[in-house]
Amino acid sequence: MKFSDQVVAALKDLHPGVRKDIRRALVDVAGGKKRDVGALTGELAGFWRLRVGKCRVVLRRDKTGEIVAEFLGPRKTVYRSFRPPS
Repeated sequence: MKFSDQVVAALKDLHPGVRKDIRRALVDVAGGKKRDVGALTGELAGFWRLRVGKCRVVLRRDKTGEIVAEFLGPRKTVYRSFRPPS
């Protein structure tokens, strides 16, 4: 699994318990375990979201099939703040 610079920075700013929950969820998803993941639509088609409490992680698969965590933020603002890479 790969992480964007934004995800790395956002993880550092989170409460340690929340950070642990998100890391555990990401490891589960990368390992193929079932978590609360859903496909996004509209402008964000081709991306998925991982729900962990009040936080959302925007994910995608790269050309090799590896999961990339692109954006991490609170549910209230994550979809307005995230802009897909060009």
